[in-house]
Amino acid sequence: MIDWPAHIKPHRMSWGRRFNTRAFTSPLSQSQQITGAPGAYWQCSLEFPSLNREKERALTTFIGRLQGMAGTFRLRPWTRPPGPFAGNAVVDGANQRGAQIATRNWQASKVVLRAGDYITVNNQLLEVLDDVSSNAQGRAVIPVAPWLRVSPTNGEAVNYQQPYAVMRLSEDEQMFDVQALIASGTITAREAF
Repeated sequence: MIDWPAHIKPHRMSWGRRFNTRAFTSPLSQSQQITGAPGAYWQCSLEFPSLNREKERALTTFIGRLQGMAGTFRLRPWTRPPGPFAGNAVVDGANQRGAQIATRNWQASKVVLRAGDYITVNNQLLEVLDDVSSNAQGRAVIPVAPWLRVSPTNGEAVNYQQPYAVMRLSEDEQMFDVQALIASGTITAREAF
């Protein structure tokens, strides 16, 4: 796994989740039943309308290192900067599953995360669904989406200062429009797990 080149930022980034739901529609009444399952993932599209030669070289060599869809990379969602430092948070207890994470080692009795913040636990990017306050012992339960895919280990770090998603290219073919002084192109990716 490699890191996205920090000095290359897209001009435009489309970012969001794809949930794992199925709809069953009655042909007679058109009523629907919806079923949901774990397996939601992040996806994005990164647009680069005018890369200078240096950045175009850096981006194409980064893609070369990935070897198409085979490689994975850490991508930070630039859309939401993290809040201030609030402690060295870790997972509090093993065998956690579902839509919340028990944590400890926060600064005591304060708001430690805000609704919409991103965190990374066990290489999975999660969105915080509500404001989270720690108790007097520095413990807090964090409601998250999507659900945890793999149970994190007790004591695993909660990365809220530099959260990232583990991504892979959505397709092997990657083309850039190269002109005399600039290049342009779009990269699409989805979460890798």
